[in-house]
Amino acid sequence: MSGPLDGVRILDLSQWQQGPYATTLLSDLGAEVIKVERPYYGDAGRHGLGGYDATHPAPDFFAHNRGKRGITIDLRHEQGRELVLDLASKMDVVVSNFRAGILEKWGLGYEEFRARNPRVIYALASGVGPHGPNAGRPMFDIVAQALGGIMSVNGEEGRPPTPVGTFMGDQIGAIWLAVAILGAIVAREKTGVGQRVDVSLLGAQVALQSFEITHYLFEHELPRRAGRGHPHAGILWNTFPAKDGYFTMAGVREDRWPAFAELVGEPDLATDPRFDTPEHRNEHRGPLLERLDAIFTQRTIAEWMEILAEIDLALGPVQNYAEVAEDPDVIANGYIREMEHPHMGTVRYVNTPIDYSETPVQNQGPEPVLGQHTEEVLLEFGYDWPRITELRDEGAI
Repeated sequence: MSGPLDGVRILDLSQWQQGPYATTLLSDLGAEVIKVERPYYGDAGRHGLGGYDATHPAPDFFAHNRGKRGITIDLRHEQGRELVLDLASKMDVVVSNFRAGILEKWGLGYEEFRARNPRVIYALASGVGPHGPNAGRPMFDIVAQALGGIMSVNGEEGRPPTPVGTFMGDQIGAIWLAVAILGAIVAREKTGVGQRVDVSLLGAQVALQSFEITHYLFEHELPRRAGRGHPHAGILWNTFPAKDGYFTMAGVREDRWPAFAELVGEPDLATDPRFDTPEHRNEHRGPLLERLDAIFTQRTIAEWMEILAEIDLALGPVQNYAEVAEDPDVIANGYIREMEHPHMGTVRYVNTPIDYSETPVQNQGPEPVLGQHTEEVLLEFGYDWPRITELRDEGAI
């Protein structure tokens, strides 16, 4: 069965993560993605293991480029520029994450693409957005986390600002870019006209924290550091030690506080004047956390989950990646799946986590070997072998 984007063609000029993961999501939804890379070197993400090895792809490159067809074109070469514009005349979407001004310098800005194809959606994964004094500044994930504010609330009080332990800035930027492209496709179906789309790392970080930043805008109060929980969610929205690891608990409703105290075997927690109201519990965070830590270390996570299920608490273990990879709900829902890789045999990969009833998500295959589909794609787009050989000889592909 075809995916919801069956028939959509995307020319992917991007590299690293923000642009490439966006187009991987769209590939899983059925789009045909043709990835353009620099001849002989390719996407910088290919070199994540210290050097390009076609038989053992870098996890970075595999995760962000599986399911695509790969071609090589030198965008700085005059004939390479012309080739890209010609291909784009038959595309629905062109995706890039080059710094502002780079593609324009090479004659590959939006106006050039629109002149060839008024229906094209020109999607840019930018650093800080198209406007403002720093539109052309270099930008990577950790800088976006710093600029966007999330580092200021992450980690423990009194400690240095702490980035999230993943490339979360790039990843959330990629997801927002995919959403923007989907919206532009719908708009074009109504109007017949394409448009330029920009989603920045900075903007995605701000949007990711819409509640927290809005809280500051309304109340003009800077939050404390998140520590083991969340700066706005109260003492019981937190992480606790058990006998066999750590678990998280997403708060206790006030009407269930007495029952909670009984279930953990410390009924006086409900009547102690330091802990009898949310305000008092927050005021005496330190003593309460020490008390709860001592209580929870007496049993295993599974025991606490069973005990506290009586009052329908949301809680669960803190899992490492090995445990996530074997989580029964992850497996049952297909969030991690298996595929056959031409060089590595059976491999497991992180799937796009969307469940359609009629047009299921489908992995389109492994990552392309550098330049794997160059001749094949050009033949499909009307180029003959003498012209392809000429382009190869002149260094355009």
